[in-house]
Amino acid sequence: MGKRALALLTAVLLAAALLSGCGGKGAVDLEEQVPALLEQEVLFEGIYRGGGLPTTPNAPYEPDEHYQCFVPVTDENYPTVEALKAATEEVFTAEYAQENFYLWAFEGDTPRYKDVDGQLCMDIGQGGGLDKTWDTASWEVLSEDEETVEITADYLNYGSVRTAQLTLAKTEEGLRIASMAG
Repeated sequence: MGKRALALLTAVLLAAALLSGCGGKGAVDLEEQVPALLEQEVLFEGIYRGGGLPTTPNAPYEPDEHYQCFVPVTDENYPTVEALKAATEEVFTAEYAQENFYLWAFEGDTPRYKDVDGQLCMDIGQGGGLDKTWDTASWEVLSEDEETVEITADYLNYGSVRTAQLTLAKTEEGLRIASMAG
């Protein structure tokens, strides 16, 4: 094969790779990442809206000036607020996490979590129930471009099947939930 033919073939293969999304943000293994992302979504929803993280058993109830009782978190994966935020942002975009979790979980007069003496602590007076399970085989792609993937997925919530529509942002580190409705 001549130099010209080889150069032309290389250019054609490079163009095909770029157009097919190989490399950069466009290269996403949806079959692997979407089910794992949905399972992680439930985990973090439980941390923020459900029962929360495990805390020191039989800790003394000592309310602060806002009548909150912060007890050390025992989950070694989340030793500080920053570690919890970093793990959250492996599932959600920073913008989604700020709007849906951080505003009330870490900020304001009565946060749910805060660092006390360098350790993540949780207010044991906050939290609720969470009964949500994704059907990780039910998701379907509605649309996809270089930056995002729009999907629907079914989940079971307190015995009722519901459908959610999610926008997944493509990042260098993988997919992140950017919005969710339903």
